[in-house]
Amino acid sequence: MKDDEQSLVGFYHEPDEEMVKEYGKWPLERRAAWLFAGLKMRMLLPKEVRALQDQFRRGER
Repeated sequence: MKDDEQSLVGFYHEPDEEMVKEYGKWPLERRAAWLFAGLKMRMLLPKEVRALQDQFRRGER
């Protein structure tokens, strides 16, 4: 494994340009509703699962 590859930890997602363009076409209300729905779904997960997700986001796992 190269040195620069070792620094890549946690979860990483990079949407392609087409995805970003399509999302940008959505009205603000739809974007806000979509983000809020995702937040609500995440809050339904057990506390331990959310803590594990947060560790991945911070690159601790």
